[in-house]
Amino acid sequence: MDRVELTIEDVNRLIEWRDAHPTEVRSHPAPLKAVEIRIKENGWRIKGIREGNSLRLHLSKENQQFGNCTFIRRTGGMWTSTKNRMRVSEDDLRSVLTVYCSLMALMVYGQAEVPAEQIPEKMRESARKKPINGRKQKKPPRTTYILKSGNGALMAVPRGSHASPGGIFSVRGHFRHYKNGKVVWISEYRKGEGKKKKKTYKMGGKQDG
Repeated sequence: MDRVELTIEDVNRLIEWRDAHPTEVRSHPAPLKAVEIRIKENGWRIKGIREGNSLRLHLSKENQQFGNCTFIRRTGGMWTSTKNRMRVSEDDLRSVLTVYCSLMALMVYGQAEVPAEQIPEKMRESARKKPINGRKQKKPPRTTYILKSGNGALMAVPRGSHASPGGIFSVRGHFRHYKNGKVVWISEYRKGEGKKKKKTYKMGGKQDG
């Protein structure tokens, strides 16, 4: 089962994204058939299992289980609960559903807002893969996703991926440490302006062209 790790700030950004993209969220895509959403600060966990127009959500917090709820997608795209065994209020149930649906939509449509070259290769490869009829595919390894911003857009990327800002931006001056113990100073420069030779200053004031 794939996993998505969120902070409370991520949840707030996700809700803002949902408010700006109601049509995308109401299309209810299912990029992941089974996913566990973890909110790190408070320990809440949402497990979502999607099968066609049926969705089952499980809710837990640390070692406490709050049950599950099964939803059916009706005409018009709305979800209606059919078997509600989740021991929370109706408002909390809707909040759980909102987080799940918004995140699934972001994983599909958030990528469209980011230039293709900035989408992590792992996600581009996943989008290109198609099922092979009559041949059993290997079960893919579990992936952990996090939320990142790239080029002003929010997207979910595999942990360890880097969503770089687009266009021209400044890179601050910094020390570079080499394995042999050598330390050099890299002066501030502008990235995204093409191949320009940046200056490296050795400790002691000498300059490498």
